[in-house]
Amino acid sequence: MKYSEFLGKKYLIIIFVAVAIYSSFLFFSDFNIVYDKIQNFQITLLPLILLVVFSSWLVLFIRWLILLNKHQIQIPLKLNFLIFFAGFTLAISPAKSGELIKSVLLKNKCGISVTKTIPIVFLERFYDIIGTTAVAIMGIAFLGLELGIVLAVVPIALFVIFYLFYSERSFNFSLKILNRIKPLKKFSSNIEESHKIIRHSSDLKTICSCSGLTIIFRVIEGIAILLVLQALGINFVEFFNLLCMYSASVILGSVSMSPGGLGVTEGSFAGLLTLYELELQTTLAVAVIVRFFTMWFAIVVGFISLKLSELITHGK
Repeated sequence: MKYSEFLGKKYLIIIFVAVAIYSSFLFFSDFNIVYDKIQNFQITLLPLILLVVFSSWLVLFIRWLILLNKHQIQIPLKLNFLIFFAGFTLAISPAKSGELIKSVLLKNKCGISVTKTIPIVFLERFYDIIGTTAVAIMGIAFLGLELGIVLAVVPIALFVIFYLFYSERSFNFSLKILNRIKPLKKFSSNIEESHKIIRHSSDLKTICSCSGLTIIFRVIEGIAILLVLQALGINFVEFFNLLCMYSASVILGSVSMSPGGLGVTEGSFAGLLTLYELELQTTLAVAVIVRFFTMWFAIVVGFISLKLSELITHGK
């Protein structure tokens, strides 16, 4: 499979959808408010914001290295670094499923079977949700009990799905069903190997370290978001509440299965910011600006990394 297959018409459609969603947000916002926020953005904070955001990704890269090393997958650090960041290219996909492009790149450039790396990408998403939900749940007192119940259901559902992969009994049962379906039978051996990888990467030490790194990532990202708000002249939102609000918004965006949580993440974050008696017109504009730094900046870095990884592979 070629990574170009990930960047087809569907990707362009998602971009158009994103433009439509953001346009609607800005339409419902007061244009004068949006213009004022952008015009008065403290540009001197921009380098620091980008540096903090990038630093948060390095924490995720460490988590990626831990999962690879767990299975003795050794890749030259420079190429591994670029492949990891190239995964951000398709961050705007349901549940970040587009990050499977990393498995394709590892197959094409390093000859590593996708059956060894797809489970690792799956585990990244698992630890993403566990760590992010843990941060969000800490703010239940601020966010409200109803939202807290929704957030609590997410890890429970995730653990049920994970158990179906992890438990040998439930896995073997699923495999028997799979073997009875002729079109899917040829994949049974690959799935069996994936099952072994998931089990091997799910010991208590790995779960704690990878989930802990996700929490650290969210904390650093929260610092960046706080800086964005300060650059926009909003200085009265407490860091802890901001961290919990954005984490809750990310979870809701993931549950919605919309590409990159588009619309849902921004809308819920904007709604939660109104708890600080900010007008919805203002918070919608703020949410769009925050997502530029937390998602769209990552996509730009992903495209650059993808191109640089090609140059290394071809020895240019």
